[in-house]
Amino acid sequence: MQTLFKNIKITGISAALPANQLEIELLKEKFGELEVQRIMASTGIQAVNVATQTQKTTDLCFAATQSLLGKLEISPETIDGIILVTQTPDAKMPASSVILQHKLRLPIHTVAFDINYGCSGYIYGLFQAALLISSGNCQRVLVCVGDTISQFLDPNDHASRLIFGDAAAATLVEHGDHQAAFNLFTDGSGAKSLHIGLDNIANKRPYLHMDGQAIMEFALKRVPECIGQLLDFTGWKKDQLGSVILHQANQFMLSYLRRKMQLNIDAVPIAVKNTGNTGPASIPLTLSLVGNSLNKENRLNQSVLCGFGVGLSWGAIALDLSQTKFIPPIK
Repeated sequence: MQTLFKNIKITGISAALPANQLEIELLKEKFGELEVQRIMASTGIQAVNVATQTQKTTDLCFAATQSLLGKLEISPETIDGIILVTQTPDAKMPASSVILQHKLRLPIHTVAFDINYGCSGYIYGLFQAALLISSGNCQRVLVCVGDTISQFLDPNDHASRLIFGDAAAATLVEHGDHQAAFNLFTDGSGAKSLHIGLDNIANKRPYLHMDGQAIMEFALKRVPECIGQLLDFTGWKKDQLGSVILHQANQFMLSYLRRKMQLNIDAVPIAVKNTGNTGPASIPLTLSLVGNSLNKENRLNQSVLCGFGVGLSWGAIALDLSQTKFIPPIK
């Protein structure tokens, strides 16, 4: 699906991380020093943040949103929409967006709903926010994304234990004078490539299962196609792109994608070193970390954000982020 929204803007982006940080190197006794060193070298991940047993997804989203609204000096009373993108809701019911609406003291006329998406979820969340604003029914929409995925990681599975981390981010989308172009896709035939609980094994706790090779092949095929189609749709040229913020899966995949798409190394930041793969939060978390530096280098006027993964689903957005305020992550 390709579509263009006018009169919207992303006002600000913030992020929150659990205070508890796990150094990957500390797992060498469990998984072997050579294996841990190999994965650290290929993924570029040296540490991940892990939520405590009492920390919920809405706790992290609340912290990120409080930081965002505080720095922007915006009252919660002015928010009329909230979208929470997560694969780890606080409970099966009610919706976690409803819990977050109450925590934030947003007005009761605020429309609130969850989106159960992962690595492409930020793009889908922005798409839903753009729909609400373009309809004229909302003026200010919060897009909150986050997972506490650590609770679903098999402690004996080094492929996931050494890669995934917990995080959340908040983005304020408003009616404005910018525009955003989207390109979105879904292919449920690959659902079992990355999932929790599809195996239906009795008396077994559902852990995250990932077919790393299948995900790699999917990303290398679909991401360049998606971004190429988006550039054709917008009329932008590849050499004009200031920044391409990809879902932060791992260093190897991002470097491979950058080379395959023949993008400038400075245009594709990699920010997994101290956070790992944070699912739906990875793109806004990256912008929270490096957005101000990119802006100083005038790299945000023509930006592309692209998420891809669980679903399988993938999507990209082309937009101007030069007027966006980026707030560093809090813990």
